[in-house]
Amino acid sequence: MELLQLLLGYPKEFEGDEDSTELEVSTDSSDIYRKSSIPTPYDVTIRINSLVALSTSGWEIVLGNSASEIQSNSSIPKDNRGVIVAVLGSYNRGKSFLLNELCGLNLPSGNLIHTEGISITAGRKQAENIVFIDTAGTDTAIQKDKLDDRKATEALIREIVLHLCSFIIIVVNRLRATDQSYIQQVLMHSKTSESKTNIIIVHNLLDVETVQDVETIIKNEVEFLFDAKPDNMKLKMNQDSTDVSFFHSTNNGVDIRHFIFTKNGTDAAKMWNSQSIDGIMNILQTATDARRNLKVITEMINFVNTKLPQLFTNTHDDNSSENSQKRLQIEMHVRKPFIILSHRKDMENLDHDPYPLSLSPKLLYDDAGYFIGISSMDNGEWKPLYNLYETEDEILAIVELAGFKQGDTRVGVGEESISIEGQRVNFKESLSNPTVHQEKIPMGKFKLEIPFKCRIDQDRVKLEYNEGMYKFTIPKKKATVKYL
Repeated sequence: MELLQLLLGYPKEFEGDEDSTELEVSTDSSDIYRKSSIPTPYDVTIRINSLVALSTSGWEIVLGNSASEIQSNSSIPKDNRGVIVAVLGSYNRGKSFLLNELCGLNLPSGNLIHTEGISITAGRKQAENIVFIDTAGTDTAIQKDKLDDRKATEALIREIVLHLCSFIIIVVNRLRATDQSYIQQVLMHSKTSESKTNIIIVHNLLDVETVQDVETIIKNEVEFLFDAKPDNMKLKMNQDSTDVSFFHSTNNGVDIRHFIFTKNGTDAAKMWNSQSIDGIMNILQTATDARRNLKVITEMINFVNTKLPQLFTNTHDDNSSENSQKRLQIEMHVRKPFIILSHRKDMENLDHDPYPLSLSPKLLYDDAGYFIGISSMDNGEWKPLYNLYETEDEILAIVELAGFKQGDTRVGVGEESISIEGQRVNFKESLSNPTVHQEKIPMGKFKLEIPFKCRIDQDRVKLEYNEGMYKFTIPKKKATVKYL
């Protein structure tokens, strides 16, 4: 089985036994993905440039010329798992430069280069079984009438990355306040994601040349602002061993490793760049417990399908909730290299008969552009945020309900779930024709149900209220044995 097949998720052209290690991708069958007027320098690019584009041709999948290298030279583990790494950062921070260093590639970089959607590059040589994901940089200009679509599209890409990846590398230059805010939000969302995400920050000091200047920046930004401490790892290569210097910090319980890069060809680069590459690659190569399913496109499609019904207001004539839920799903086209709405998968002309789609006006975002409660707008109701923890004996649920007092809500306790519902007063309704400058706090009715994977002791559930937080302590039900 080839790595390229796995990344593409076994489209129709690649039919075969998924468990067979002899399955091959012919050159002819993969050519369908290369027929694009705009080539990609990556192995695979999924052009998620617009959510609204799903109304017609959807998202094109393009193979780069370099994909033939992984088709012929790369192998994958029998369990189809590897390390998936996302490289994130604002526009023009040097993400392509870092990927070139990590993968030994020659991706174009510079002010005029713009990464599209999600781009995938498989590691070569020492980076086998590692897949790198590059994303469109934020802060790029867009036409005014497409701002809402761009904002929602970028937010969805961020959600996809958190779901797919076990490592996130954030690339920054000289640290700015916007970078700090961005990092803080990524850390918060990675901490609350279903799977553990490891964080690496690359300080790409691309305009710094001297060792002394680098040391000053490390002291003022890495050590002072992040409270990072010097650290090192010992690498063994053949019979030799070498020390790699990096920095380690902790932010709200999240461990972060910091690596330094400087302008190529300088004395500072000779000191830092090579050891930083070795250090990052050693972390990725040895992270056997962080391996994920390498069917990247299949995993992405499955994840997006859990989000689409909340992103759009369905304007189709047949707009029953059942049909709306059914229609707003995506999959691969049966013949074309596109991810499209499921009911359009057999269409020959994807520009014909566009499916009416409108972004929901109720989408909320945080300061870094992540969705706030993407699934919280069903049937006009919102859902509060919550954290869920589990020990051997009990479950702890913490629900954020600022402005509510104990008694303002209705709490239900089932055998395998708890529910909480209530209503927040919409203060705008008491105003006379106000001008709205910003609305981020959800108003009106809410209902939240938290399911569990075990039965709970309903009679012993405890609820505490403290500063806008509802804290549920939920004992698990002990299994009993009945003897006959």
